[in-house]
Amino acid sequence: MIKIVVSCGSGVVTSAIVARYVADFLDAHGYAGRYELVRCCMADAPTQCADADFLIATTVAPMGITCEYVSGVPFLTGKGRTDVEKRILDLMAR
Repeated sequence: MIKIVVSCGSGVVTSAIVARYVADFLDAHGYAGRYELVRCCMADAPTQCADADFLIATTVAPMGITCEYVSGVPFLTGKGRTDVEKRILDLMAR
């Protein structure tokens, strides 16, 4: 099971938007049931990422992140979304 942490400043609004988009995107690409999404605030991200495969965040990566980092901003703005989607698929294929 691939663990994906989705984080924003407070762990409430933008992380929910990004998590829904990522789930729909991964399911559409055949990954349904093969990943776990965990939402959190940025303060909790280092702890959540300790055993995660990658972090998708709507802020810069905080200090102490030990997993791969992916910017979630393109899911909110649309700019650069194709590149981020490709990166996520690459990370899922590892």
